[in-house]
Amino acid sequence: MKRRGFFAGAAFLAAPAIVQAQAVGNWPGTRPVRIIHPSQAGGPGDIYTRLLCEHFSRVFGGTFVTENRVGGTGTIGTAAVAQAAPDGWTLLMSSNTAHIVSPLVLPSVPYDPVRAFTAVAAIYRYGMMLIVSPKLPVKNTAEFVAWAKAGNREVNMASQGIGSVGHMMAERFHQRAGFRRVHVPYRGGPAGILAVSQGESDYIFDNIGNAGPMIRDGLLRGLSLTGRNRAPQMPEVPTLEEEGYPGFYETVWFGLYAPTGTPRAIIERLNAETNRWIESPAIQQRMAEGAHEPMVGTPEAMDAYWADERRLWTALVNETKATLN
Repeated sequence: MKRRGFFAGAAFLAAPAIVQAQAVGNWPGTRPVRIIHPSQAGGPGDIYTRLLCEHFSRVFGGTFVTENRVGGTGTIGTAAVAQAAPDGWTLLMSSNTAHIVSPLVLPSVPYDPVRAFTAVAAIYRYGMMLIVSPKLPVKNTAEFVAWAKAGNREVNMASQGIGSVGHMMAERFHQRAGFRRVHVPYRGGPAGILAVSQGESDYIFDNIGNAGPMIRDGLLRGLSLTGRNRAPQMPEVPTLEEEGYPGFYETVWFGLYAPTGTPRAIIERLNAETNRWIESPAIQQRMAEGAHEPMVGTPEAMDAYWADERRLWTALVNETKATLN
């Protein structure tokens, strides 16, 4: 079933073809367009980037390739795009981790997250799940908290990296629940989830798309969800609010960006085709299966949402007083 995303009024009115052709020139031509994804291969963001590259290659007649630049909780790949020429041949598929959370938590990042980038299009967003090792003697959130508090133990808290959204969710949870923890940052969600499944770490906040298959196979245990509603993919898992922990409503979201100064005609063409790709039945189905909410809209709508999110996450970082530890 075709679904509309978060942004209302997302219909895109393209400029006349002759005007766009004059502004864009020979883009993309025969030169490959890189879409840098600043995280590991294999996760949902990487998969969607590759699928979007395939779509762009078909509709624009050029070559679009995914390049994974891992490290620094997304800041290394993001910095590479910030420093690239604003000519349309280098783009970024990134999340609010690198664009909002990391700049608030890390002492410094090698780019200005607002001035260095132009929003192209929002892609999708999702909530997070409290996931624990199946080796723990717990079946629900209350049992996990009781176990974590018992014996004044220090719980190993995995994250996708310092300053990631998962780090913030896990940080807030341990503070509100009142147990001690040791933060163990990994290089991305897949590595953190693997560590929890093997008992190397005790818990992590990650998404159903990443963890669902391992939960169904008994290699992980999902206890509760962020957000206001249960996920249709796992209706048996309660929300944190149902478990007595309200306020976990923030989401992870991904968007497509370009270096500031990229020609407007290119931005508009990319936006229109991104929205068309998101609303295709195949992508709608894939996002539904992964508990990912599609987001479509104009670059201006993305900018407004981005500004609102900066205020939201600033409040959360101030609450948790999260640091590099």
